[in-house]
Amino acid sequence: MKSFIYYKQPDSRDCGPTCLRMIAKHYGRSYILQYLREKSFITRETN
Repeated sequence: MKSFIYYKQPDSRDCGPTCLRMIAKHYGRSYILQYLREKSFITRETN
C-alpha cells in the first residue's frame, strides 16, 4: 500500500485544504495551499 505524504496545516482554518493537498499528492497531483484555499472558499477573515 502506498503511504500518504504528510503536510502540516499552518493553522486551524487550513484543515480542509491541507487534507485535499495530501490526497492530491497521493494521486500524483501537486497544488500549493493558497490555490486549494481559494478553491475551497477558505479566507483569512474571521466570521
